[in-house]
Amino acid sequence: MRAKLPLLCLLLLLAAPAAAAAVDPFYLSLLRDGRQAFDRKDYAGASRLLRLACFGMLDEPKTLADCLARLALAQDRAEDVDGFRDTFRRLVEVEERFNAYTQGGVAPELRAVLEPRLVARLPAATLESEPAFRPLVAKKPDAKKPAAAGTEAKKTAPPAAPTKPAPPPAAVAKKPDAAPAVVKKPEATPAATPAPAPPAAAAKPPAEVKTEVKPEIKPEPKPITDAERKKMDQARQLLSQERPAKELKQAFQLAREVADAHPEARDAQHLAAEAAYRISRWSDAANYFHRGGDPGDDEPERLFYMAVALHESGDAAGAAAALKRALPNLRRTPYVDSYAKTILGQ
Repeated sequence: MRAKLPLLCLLLLLAAPAAAAAVDPFYLSLLRDGRQAFDRKDYAGASRLLRLACFGMLDEPKTLADCLARLALAQDRAEDVDGFRDTFRRLVEVEERFNAYTQGGVAPELRAVLEPRLVARLPAATLESEPAFRPLVAKKPDAKKPAAAGTEAKKTAPPAAPTKPAPPPAAVAKKPDAAPAVVKKPEATPAATPAPAPPAAAAKPPAEVKTEVKPEIKPEPKPITDAERKKMDQARQLLSQERPAKELKQAFQLAREVADAHPEARDAQHLAAEAAYRISRWSDAANYFHRGGDPGDDEPERLFYMAVALHESGDAAGAAAALKRALPNLRRTPYVDSYAKTILGQ
């Protein structure tokens, strides 16, 4: 038995990086659960778990870089483009400060999967501005195509430009020639003194054109139809419990259709915001919450959703204000506590 102890210790050391030893076991379990969710193709669930796991690895740059790389892949599979770009920015920060991406934090096989997605999702200029990712620009197939298209547009534009301005001067020149002829005739006859009347008449139409009636027309809100209410009920049912990413996306699509058709409907906006939150579409969630207005203190869960969406979208002040109101009436869980620590420092 004693002979096997050194071998067992060696296997344990190989199974977990030394840096991970400093990470709280709770966040390591989230990382494990996130990887398992990714393997099950529950990419929205994997995104939530991995994002939360990354919060507990801020003091371990290499472990954080690995977690961020996995989070980016989950967001890519979940079609969360905004989240993917935000995670890339965080990965760049870790690389700039600690070289954690290029110097061992992310395994080569993981980089081999992630980097083609960076090429596909990010503009060439974004990759070009980051030294660690600059070599990826050469792998971008359309890097040179926009420039070529631009030069072709420049070549075709000049011929059309001179031909269009040319006719107006000729037309304008002819009209002044006709105007003096009309003015000379009234001079010969004194009775033709009312000649200034035509200019006054010509001046009236512009004044009438300026007074547009369009701003006065306010479209009345359309009532939500029975078919749309069924869509909202179906979305609520899909959001009522943990669901696969595919069904959560369906819930968002249903809720979004009604919310976009009825921007004045507060409940529809909040439902779309909650659905967007569930699939980590932070900017969409924040936009629908802004459109629907404050959920109110009697809805602490939606206040929390709004706080997270605002935080992930970059509105730190709005996130803190919403979370402070939500916490007194919210059931505390490790997930809630992690955001309370991140947003409020509690």
